[in-house]
Formats: sequence, structure tokens, C-alpha cells
Amino acid sequence: AKDGGCGGGGSHGHAHGGEHKMNMNEWSMYLHVMGDALGSAAVAASAAIIHYTDSPYRFLADPITSLFIVCIILAGTIPMLRTAALILLHATPDLTGEAEGGRDALYAKMRAIPGVLEVHELHLWQLNQATVICTAHVVMHADTSKESEATIDEMKELLHRNGIHSSTIQTEFVGGDQARLVGEGVEGTSTCADLVCSDDRCLADACCSVGHNGENGGSPV
Repeated sequence: AKDGGCGGGGSHGHAHGGEHKMNMNEWSMYLHVMGDALGSAAVAASAAIIHYTDSPYRFLADPITSLFIVCIILAGTIPMLRTAALILLHATPDLTGEAEGGRDALYAKMRAIPGVLEVHELHLWQLNQATVICTAHVVMHADTSKESEATIDEMKELLHRNGIHSSTIQTEFVGGDQARLVGEGVEGTSTCADLVCSDDRCLADACCSVGHNGENGGSPV
């Protein structure tokens, strides 16, 4: 398996081009400071309106400015809470680059790399705002085992172009008729080449497909 994880320097915690991207801790601190600043400004403004004007509606200045501050804070807090919830739920993140369509688009791009017969056990999730993690099993023909390094490097370049810099890719090699059946997506053909138990037991709990039109077919998860 090829590992481009954080420990190997394959993960980036920064935005490309040297641009610093504010993380959630910094953003929440920023919201807290802005809330305090707006609160102080609103108190001063509403006090001035109440003290220096004679309008019978001047006392509404305090609740109006308070609601205005609440709306501003909520506008920044709700997206942050949504992002935090998606990370905690290990939801599939939105991708950038050529696989902008998401996981299915990325799967199609990976599957189209020369030498790749099938891709399964494809999982995407976010460790934090800056780090997207990908794991996948890649089925290749046994005759191309010597070229597997170049194929995996090409796949990692694809992941990198789509903002995924931490990945673990496991290679599986098949030969003969099985390679042909897997490559053609013949119904009833298991794409798992590393099963350690019977197909019925393993496929029931795994994400391997059985062909493209079989019972467990379709896009990988």
C-alpha cells in the first residue's frame, strides 16, 4: 500500500500559494472578539440615541441594535457549526479541481487512469478544515505490477489536484480471466482481490462491488 499520510509529509495544513486560511479555532475567536466589539459599540450608540434625542421611539434603539448584532453573529456562527458537524460526522467533503462533482466524479477519474481495472473501498472524509483524507483499493492486472508505482503516483497526483494530500492506496493484483471480467465489469464478478474469507461473508460487510450491475454494484462508498 502507498501511504501519503500526515506523518510522511504528504499532508498540507496550509492553503496553496502561501495564503493563510483561518481555521475554526481562529474563526471562533474572531467571532467572539467581534461580538464583544459590536456589543460595546451598540451600547454606546443606543445610549447616545436615548440620551440626546427626544423621540418617543428612542428606547427602541437598544433592542434594535441588539438584534442587529445577533444577526451578524449568527451569520458567521451557523456556517461554522455546519462545518464542524460535517467533520464530526465524517461526511464526504466537497472537492475542488477536476473532480468537483464529488466522490463519484473522483471515482470516475481514478478508474480512467491507464492500468487501473477497478477502484473500490473508496472513502473520503475530513480530519479538519484543511485536511481531506482518502483511502482506496485499486485493482490492477498482475502483468502490470512493475508499473504499479507509476500508476499509483499518477493517482496521487490526481488526488493532489483535487485538494487531497493525505491518502492511503492499497494495490490488488488479478490475472487471467478474472482481470478481464473485473475490467469489463461483468455481473457477478467480485472486484475484491484480497479476500481472506468467502465472498458471501466478506462482501456482506465490505464496500466491494460485484460487477457494475450486480447486487452490490454501483458507485463505491
